[in-house]
Amino acid sequence: MSVTTTTTTDCAPLTRETGSRLVEGWTALWNGDVTLAERILAPGFRLYFADDFDGTGSAKAFGQAELTSFITANSQALTSLTFAADAAPLVDSERGEMACRWIESLADGAGDVVVKSGIDMFAVTDGRISAVWSLTGNHRFAA
Repeated sequence: MSVTTTTTTDCAPLTRETGSRLVEGWTALWNGDVTLAERILAPGFRLYFADDFDGTGSAKAFGQAELTSFITANSQALTSLTFAADAAPLVDSERGEMACRWIESLADGAGDVVVKSGIDMFAVTDGRISAVWSLTGNHRFAA
């Protein structure tokens, strides 16, 4: 499958500042603020998982409604789950794409924190996230 994204000429190009704001919104969305979905996700948004986790399956793709339902269910079931960007996004203004490392923390019953990390690759259209390809790992990236 070949995926091509392009920026449009009717909006400002994707910049590192815009990318950082989108990643902040994306992180807040994953931390349970599903009201941000309408503002930061483009019409037709799709999220593609590169691996299986929590029963999603690698072939599963979420639209906005499925994503917000998934986040709401996870937030209710795993109240100590938090997400954070692990670095500023890398931005390709010409292609309208960016990438960001992130970490997921979950306090277990003993108070210890279990950390996973991943990489999200974003396509941005008209200033909003139009697609994300997400890969989750079972360890934190080395600093």
